[in-house]
Formats: sequence, C-alpha cells, structure tokens
Amino acid sequence: MLLNIDFAPRQGRVDQNNAYLNLLPLPPLCHWVQSFWQLNVPSGKYCYRSMPDNCVDLIINVNCPEDISIITPFSSSIVFDLVGSISYFGIRFRVLGHGGLISTPLGEWNNDEAIQISNLLPNHVLDSIYECIGNPVPFNVRCKNLSTILLSAMCYPEIDSRLVRYIRFCYTNLASKISISDKQCTDFGLSSRQLRRLSQLYLGLSPRELARIFRFQSILQIMNAPTNKTAWADHYHDLSHFIREFKSLSGITPTQFKSLSVLYNKN
Repeated sequence: MLLNIDFAPRQGRVDQNNAYLNLLPLPPLCHWVQSFWQLNVPSGKYCYRSMPDNCVDLIINVNCPEDISIITPFSSSIVFDLVGSISYFGIRFRVLGHGGLISTPLGEWNNDEAIQISNLLPNHVLDSIYECIGNPVPFNVRCKNLSTILLSAMCYPEIDSRLVRYIRFCYTNLASKISISDKQCTDFGLSSRQLRRLSQLYLGLSPRELARIFRFQSILQIMNAPTNKTAWADHYHDLSHFIREFKSLSGITPTQFKSLSVLYNKN
C-alpha cells in the first residue's frame, strides 16, 4: 500500500547560487520518493537549519559515498554545522515511502547510537548507491541513474490501514487542534493508545507531532504568496498562537524565515 497524498514539504531559501539543487522523480518512483536534492556548501564554516517535514532523508557525502546517514522525522528544527567545500546528496522519501526500501519499522531502528545503514539496506543496494553517487556526473544524471537503482529495489510496504486513515485525516484537516481521544480514534478503527503506538513505530513521531508538522508545512507553502497575508488564520487561533507555534517548530519567527537563508555562515 502507498499513502499517495499530495504532500510537497519545503525547507527554506538558500541564497548562495547553485548551492541547493532539487529534482522531483518521475513516475513510478515519485510514489515513494518526494525529491532528490544536493547541497553544495562553499568553502568555510556554515550552518544549515533543517525544518521538520514528517519525512525520512537518506543523506550521502558526494566526496565520500560510504559516509551515508539517515535523518528520521523530527519535531523541531535541527541546525547542522558544516565545513565546506563539501556536497551532500539527499533522497527525501514521502511520508512512509521509506518503507518501500527499508522493511524494518522506523521505531525499531537503533536511535540510541548512530544508525547503521548496513543494518537497514541490503549490501548490493548500498554498493550500487555508493558507485552511483561517487561518479562525477551532473546532478540530473546522478538522479536518473539513482532512480534506476531504487526502482529495482523498491517494493510495496505493508502499512496498517488504520494509521493511513489517520495520516490522511491530518493532512486534509489542518485545524489548530486535532483530537486523538478514543471517541475520535474510532473513526480510524483503533484506540488512542493504538494510534500512539503505530505512529511512533512507523513515523517516529506522536500523532499530535505529525499533525502539527503538516500544519506548519502547509503554512510554509503559502506564507510567501502576496494574497495570503493572513493564511495563518485558517489554522491557528490568533496571530500570537501562530508565531509561537512557528518559532517552536522552526527555531525562528515567520519574519526571520522569510528574510534569511537556511544555509548561512557560522560566525
């Protein structure tokens, strides 16, 4: 089963020319993978502020492909310290899309230490990824070659239909407060306790965190549009509630987000 919601998360603006490249995969891979991206960090000390988006990212050091890591969903912004020049290639999976490549539920990954990618992906898939990323080819060619590798390894993940119903409900109902009481959860076919267990197991987030991030990402999509000056009013109680929630998730205010690059010099 594939979730297939029309969810296109955003990160933020990168001011440096050609520092951030992004490509949407073609069907059928786009059912599992949201996007390919590459971050080219200039020479010097930089920070990158990553925004929560409910997605799993596979990140590979282009100069040393064996340096590969997985970033699991998180509930508030993470600031990464980077020393350039260096390039990172990323595979951003759709919500639950990583299950097409990694059969072990996210909640069973070893999060107490660095996640061992070799425990999650077959060796032949890893070797193919290392070779693909290590080839000095243009970004779009690298994405095309990697698409072939991923499609040969992808399968349809087994996802609990009750969790799928809740995710779709969160995505289409962006109110400031979503109830996860037993009464509400009967609409999804489970109890609130079962929902919390499934959400942590497959998403790595609580049901409430999932809903908050969907709402936050919806605002990121529309806040720069000139005709949507009060878009927050559809999702939050009032302006102060919106600013408080936005800062809690992003680490900065909405005004700062609109004016700052998420890749910036570390002073």
